[in-house]
Amino acid sequence: MYPYFSKKQNDISVKEVAKKDLDDLLESEVEKDDFRRYVLEALIDAIEDQHESSLYYEKLYNIITDEKDKDILRQISLNEMKYKNIFMELYKMLTGKDAVIREKFEDIDIEDSLSEELFDSIEEQLEDIEFYRMLMSLFADLPIRDMIYEVIVGKQRNAQRLSNLYNKYRQK
Repeated sequence: MYPYFSKKQNDISVKEVAKKDLDDLLESEVEKDDFRRYVLEALIDAIEDQHESSLYYEKLYNIITDEKDKDILRQISLNEMKYKNIFMELYKMLTGKDAVIREKFEDIDIEDSLSEELFDSIEEQLEDIEFYRMLMSLFADLPIRDMIYEVIVGKQRNAQRLSNLYNKYRQK
């Protein structure tokens, strides 16, 4: 699905990816297990966060009346689902299993003004970028790093779009 595989290695097996990254970084088996657990929990957090973000942007979509702005929010919501799927694929590559995430998410309330919600969304996107940069640094395997980098670039693009919307609505 991703055209980012290096020319040196076209096939990545779950065993090779997990072993290469974890064994290179850690010495004892306890460290390896703790590190692996940390990485997998971080991926589950990323999956859940992307799912919840997608729902949030759907809510904002329903509030805004301008059609161009609605399209921007719809695209951001779809992007968030795309990023969720990337992290789910990554989780499956590492474990060989599908990620199990929460079934129900809290109801998303839009309590602030639209401009405040957009500002908070920008801050959330930037926090996600920092978290994903940290997550990317945990992997030595280029295809995995490329997958996470794709999410980071998309989040930066989303933050820019939200910044444009914020500037438009803060004056109202």
